[in-house]
Amino acid sequence: MTLASASRTSTHTWTVRTTDVAAFAPPPLPVWLVSIPTTASDGRQGVQLFAVPASSAHDAIGLATLRAATAGSAARRRGAALDLDRPATVRPAGGL
Repeated sequence: MTLASASRTSTHTWTVRTTDVAAFAPPPLPVWLVSIPTTASDGRQGVQLFAVPASSAHDAIGLATLRAATAGSAARRRGAALDLDRPATVRPAGGL
């Protein structure tokens, strides 16, 4: 007995509509504005503001704190240090 194999090339073209993809995409995360306190070397106090997409205010503070620890964020503070002894504030970006 011999086995025969056959291959067939499909000529079907698949079309994916953006509405089909959007139906299965998760909803976008809300954006939060997080203010993290800073203190300059001369004692001046301020904040560094971050717009963070997150599922909750608690998660937004955590993500903003991680972003604040990057070299780029430190450069934007112009020498001011994060003042984690003071509380960060968070509110919805839509002003709700």
